[in-house]
Amino acid sequence: MDSTSDLIIDSLKNEPIGETDHFIWFITDIGIAALFKREQNFEIYSSSVEIEANKIGLDITKEEKEYLKIKEKQLFLFYS
Repeated sequence: MDSTSDLIIDSLKNEPIGETDHFIWFITDIGIAALFKREQNFEIYSSSVEIEANKIGLDITKEEKEYLKIKEKQLFLFYS
């Protein structure tokens, strides 16, 4: 595993900043992570992530979005 993955996994051990229907949200050293709660259709998660971010007061519309799968965990990472 690379150092970026290590940073993200370590951040998922911290207290989340919020929780929505499909995601648990964390601050990482790299950006904001939206951890998938369940394994479901990727399209459902991809289409709802921005809407759910707004529900907890996050504006991620101008951020880069990257899908990652690390140690069986699926997440979107948002960064500038």
